[in-house]
Amino acid sequence: MDKPSSVMELNPTPPFYKAPFHMYSNLKENKSLLKNLVSRDFKVTYYGHALGYFWSLLEPLALTAIFFLVFVILRGEADTLLPLKIMIGILIFTTFSKTLSSCTSCLVTNSSLIQQVYFPREIFPTAISGFRLMNLCLSILIIFPYMLYEGLPFTKYMLLLPLSMIFSIMMAQGLGMMTASIQVRVRDTKQVIDLILRAAFFLSGVFFGAEHIPPEHLDTFLLNPIAVFLEMARAAILGDMSLLTWEQILRSMFISVIAFIFGSIIFVKSERKAVKFL
Repeated sequence: MDKPSSVMELNPTPPFYKAPFHMYSNLKENKSLLKNLVSRDFKVTYYGHALGYFWSLLEPLALTAIFFLVFVILRGEADTLLPLKIMIGILIFTTFSKTLSSCTSCLVTNSSLIQQVYFPREIFPTAISGFRLMNLCLSILIIFPYMLYEGLPFTKYMLLLPLSMIFSIMMAQGLGMMTASIQVRVRDTKQVIDLILRAAFFLSGVFFGAEHIPPEHLDTFLLNPIAVFLEMARAAILGDMSLLTWEQILRSMFISVIAFIFGSIIFVKSERKAVKFL
């Protein structure tokens, strides 16, 4: 009896309905490699920086100070929470944007490593998401001193903050896994995604909140899951759920899960053929 001639024969592509479970199994078996890739991203990002990881705190702190100067002191904005609302929007959306963009190009970026040795390629987008989540957790710490300064209490809605962070990244990874195989064949894909993300930056309420949307258009605006995740984070900090409904939150979380499942199916089914174009 002949032995299998390739790694692909040893590891056949699973049926589409088993792809998410196959992906989870591969990640579990290669968790050490996953941790090393996340660690690598941290080291590459902060290599040579005198302050290292503290930039994750100092950058949003500096931006918050600038927004406070521009909107509250110079413009005379009565809402002293506006800089905080904008900062939360920037942090959540930027993490979503960078995760989606990096996942789209993850196969091309790691082409030299892929050509040297075989291992489950779904580790790449998962490592990106892990790094972005950890970086966001460090950056988001800046909101707590601001809450104390403004006298904002910690309420039961604070749970919405980690949920908005996790599900926005989950959605970004799912969409990124859908586009990763296309990027290998059509290298313009990342530029198209980046262009769409620039438009989404201004359409998702980063610099404005749901309270600025006319009531008759609010439901339409909140059909955008990213806009809902931004409002979830703001509601968590402000302790105010008046602009959101649990139906909108659950719908957005459901869309993220569906995007992740479909992304994993498409990625697992197509990545072996896609890497031939590297």
